[in-house]
Amino acid sequence: MDHTKVVNRWGSAWLVVVLGLAVDRPADGSAWSPKKGHGLILWQTYSYRATERFDSDGRREPLGPQASFRSTVLQSWLEAGITDRWTLVVVAPVGRLQYRDPWTSERSFALGDLQAGVRYRLRGSEQGWQVAVQTLGKAPGYSAHARPRPGNGQADWEGSLLLGRSFPVGTRWGYLATETGFRKRWGRPADQFRAEIAAGLHVTRRITVFGQYFAIRGLGDLLPPERSTNPLVEPRFDLHKVQTSATLRLGASTRVQLGWSWDVSGRNVGAGRALIVGLWQTF
Repeated sequence: MDHTKVVNRWGSAWLVVVLGLAVDRPADGSAWSPKKGHGLILWQTYSYRATERFDSDGRREPLGPQASFRSTVLQSWLEAGITDRWTLVVVAPVGRLQYRDPWTSERSFALGDLQAGVRYRLRGSEQGWQVAVQTLGKAPGYSAHARPRPGNGQADWEGSLLLGRSFPVGTRWGYLATETGFRKRWGRPADQFRAEIAAGLHVTRRITVFGQYFAIRGLGDLLPPERSTNPLVEPRFDLHKVQTSATLRLGASTRVQLGWSWDVSGRNVGAGRALIVGLWQTF
């Protein structure tokens, strides 16, 4: 679903690995990339609500008279080490969407945009920057008749470069991770440049806090609005989003996450906020 692509699926690969696999010490190969036969399963629920949108000039305006859009999406994220350098990535969201105004009420429950691909670790020394490249393909898992529609209903391909490193912060360890990529979108939607930066701190051996900034830049001229009650599926949009989260380690291989995200600015897209609850399980 397009909102989950903004929050996680379109990026956050380093973040998934560093929080799911890292411990409170400098990153090494196993911390930033799962070894062969090991990996991570992540379940995240996004509860999103919007009553406003950003217009073509970036100004906030109502979705419509007394209009609101809500979605609750459960996203599963799998990372599995094919070898010590190659990682399989699979993302599958399913959710309930609802749009309502005084004249219209629509509800749908469907799979979202399914994604699969691989990541290759270029550099994974015990210290310094970790470097990887990633490629993902996306295809819709829902009917074209679903209303509200979870996505644009077409195929995408994305290539990205990922950088990350851990560093000491006093007696604790922190990390910095970035991802930049290009998304080719077939059909009516415009191609996109995408970027993310994340920074976090292992406050204790059980608690990690982190923040993320996401940016999406659509290429080309603005297109006429999509005929959809989902404000997140415009064919050409810009979006800037921030997210803060904390995770708590429950055991050697399990973490829980609580987070909050909000759309800071954009053009031709919904302006909402989301509550994120996640469960991280390494194997």
